[in-house]
Amino acid sequence: MLSRITLLALQVLAISAKTITYNWDVDWVSASPDGFLRPAVGINGQWPCPSIMADVGDRVVVKVHNCLVNETTAIHFHGIFQQGSNQMDGPAMVTQCPIPPGESFTYDFMIKQTGTYWWHAHVGGQYLDGLRGPLIIHDPEAPFVKEIDEEIVLTVSDWYHEQAPYLIQYFQSGLNEDLHGGSEPVPNATLINEAQNVHFPIKPNKSYLFRVINMGGFAAQYLQFGEHDMDVVEVDGVYTKRHRVSQLFVAAAQRYSVIVKSKRNATQNFAITASMNEDMFDEGVIPVNLNPLVTGWLVYDETKPLPPSPPAINYDGKSQNDIKFIPLDMQKPLGPVTKQIPLNVNFSQNVQNQNRGSFNNISFIAPKVPTLYTALSAPAELVNNPLIYGNNTNPIVLKMGEVVDLLITNYDGGAHPFHLHGHSFQVIARSGAGPDNGPPLTIPKNYSKNAPDAPLRRDTILIYGNGYAVIRFKVDNPGITLFHCHIEWHVEAGLTMVFIEAPTELQKLGLVIPDSHKDVCNKQGIHMKGNAMGRSGGSWLDLTGTPTLPDIDDWGALIESAQPTTVPGANPDPVNPKVRRSRVARFTDSWV
Repeated sequence: MLSRITLLALQVLAISAKTITYNWDVDWVSASPDGFLRPAVGINGQWPCPSIMADVGDRVVVKVHNCLVNETTAIHFHGIFQQGSNQMDGPAMVTQCPIPPGESFTYDFMIKQTGTYWWHAHVGGQYLDGLRGPLIIHDPEAPFVKEIDEEIVLTVSDWYHEQAPYLIQYFQSGLNEDLHGGSEPVPNATLINEAQNVHFPIKPNKSYLFRVINMGGFAAQYLQFGEHDMDVVEVDGVYTKRHRVSQLFVAAAQRYSVIVKSKRNATQNFAITASMNEDMFDEGVIPVNLNPLVTGWLVYDETKPLPPSPPAINYDGKSQNDIKFIPLDMQKPLGPVTKQIPLNVNFSQNVQNQNRGSFNNISFIAPKVPTLYTALSAPAELVNNPLIYGNNTNPIVLKMGEVVDLLITNYDGGAHPFHLHGHSFQVIARSGAGPDNGPPLTIPKNYSKNAPDAPLRRDTILIYGNGYAVIRFKVDNPGITLFHCHIEWHVEAGLTMVFIEAPTELQKLGLVIPDSHKDVCNKQGIHMKGNAMGRSGGSWLDLTGTPTLPDIDDWGALIESAQPTTVPGANPDPVNPKVRRSRVARFTDSWV
């Protein structure tokens, strides 16, 4: 939903809009942001990956060539609504086929929003291995633009020493369930701007706009500037009334723009600290070499000493409350609500001894045909029938113009940052954490009556363990709208669902599927029409053979030893180095 400010900016820039083209070769590079050398997924031989910078009204073209040899790829532009360009949204097997090694693919879309966003891989946990970067859309009409002397992008992220394919296999194995109750792999380090000990040159008596992005795959982060307050002016692309804080809590995939006023003189330098929220990690699985805190520096004078890194951050209990950030346009709660969708979030052990996430007891398994292609190719009389999209994608069909409330109850003891593609939603109600052992807190029947006058709007919300939230949005963006937890381990565990948004109107948009999109599907033998199983003609409602369980890898027998195993290709248990297992042959110890 575009604000009046953004619409005005679009009109102003309509004449001066330009096309910005990026040519990206996605390949393996070596990286050691915390001193540990490992392979990372980079762009054009470099890591960290580049930022995308544009002005509202621009056209962005990203030409991707997959040079990885051993992995597919796909890129999502997080927070970009892709209005009228749903085929450019990026999640593999949802709005496109994955891009196989050696193939090229072009993303091409108009920028109709302003604010702080990011881009990342949306297949196979790949952004955990580094395929991610900022996406900044400048607005000459931004309410704070005249007072800003300089703009700085500041990313925080968690970082793993093991590569994602190995960790995903482990996480979704019965071995992990048996040894660690299905716990998520815990990161090894925190990074600022994909590095440590970063220096930010600062001049006295200036106003700096810091664009803060959590590009991590798991951990929420606490961020603070030593002896400097932050004025929050944007949340997930939505301008907000200025609100001063001393500490910022940023869940995975969330973004903030904050104004930091520098000191009047350059008599000393100051630390910037970011620290993981370790409450999200299960006891007993935290690596012995975990470094949860990272320090950067506001450097006023390079000749003066840097203050020592603090041993820890003193957590401000109020910093997690983002309800206090009020949209600048004071948009009232949408209404009347025409559809309520209860969503129960849970994790449970399946018959394969895997710890799987679910909405309403359905754990996501990707269809055989990307869901967008099913919606575009379906007969008009069937396009609104959720059956054709496959039960295990957890599809819900929404009608154009509906005002939808998602009533989300978290039956899991852990917090989850949930992201909705294609929209900024209103946060109508949200609880704190419920009892450690459940049951979850109950959504009040009168939640709508107690909604804020101008609810917080964002695209990623943290819902606490055994707590709840109600989020509201209007169906006005025809396409396939993904909703999922942005903890990447939970995406791999199936905590994902799809909204088929206004499919009748979607078919009338006349979306053009570029040849490069068709080519990558054809190269992999993936159908571009038919139901979730690729059937069409008189078989649109035939979902026979739909998989009910995800693929599972054989992790082999456990080898208990204090010494490195001699089994070829063996790797240690990520938590307990004395436990060894034989790796699946297609994953090697080194990609470079």
